[in-house]
Amino acid sequence: MLIIRTAAALTLAAGLAPRASPLLVLAGAAMEMLYLKSPNSIHHTLLTGAGLLAAGDLGHGLHIAHAPSTANTWAQCLLVLITTDIYWNSAWQKTRSRQFRTGLCLAQWIHTYTQVEDQLPYWHEHAIPGFVRRHMDNLTNRDIRLWRLLATTVIATEIALPAALLFPRTMPYAAAGVAMHIASTCLKPRQLVTFSGLTTGTYFAFTA
Repeated sequence: MLIIRTAAALTLAAGLAPRASPLLVLAGAAMEMLYLKSPNSIHHTLLTGAGLLAAGDLGHGLHIAHAPSTANTWAQCLLVLITTDIYWNSAWQKTRSRQFRTGLCLAQWIHTYTQVEDQLPYWHEHAIPGFVRRHMDNLTNRDIRLWRLLATTVIATEIALPAALLFPRTMPYAAAGVAMHIASTCLKPRQLVTFSGLTTGTYFAFTA
């Protein structure tokens, strides 16, 4: 199934069998829900894939059509709504969490990681930059203030980003979203790389 799903993803990217390919990709992703303990990325994959299936024109080969078209408008709207819901729901949950909002959650996470990283069974689960481990791994008031600033920045970015992506003048602020996802993926690469890739990929739906 993994081989079939990968092949279907490649044919979808090439614009070949545009209806059958996403169905195979989604079927392969749905299979992972049978054994994954935390299938949030799979939920996101299925949602975005369902939105993609609503497109009227998924492509017909390795070429780009420059003529204006409304064939994919409904699919774009669905992707925009899904991404907006994910960001705003995440911001709401973080805002309600006093531990995250005050920066204590991130400070404790990094501090604990630096203490036990040599004992973790899977070194590739995390990729904390050396600068962070050297200068922001304690639980001093300074460290907690820095993490509080970062936590507030993340919440503000998640709230503002969906609206900023909708307008050409503020579209460059998508770089803030990309930077946020890169930083969060460093915390848990294996768990967040799929989610981050999917979410930043939906940014293209905001531009048309």
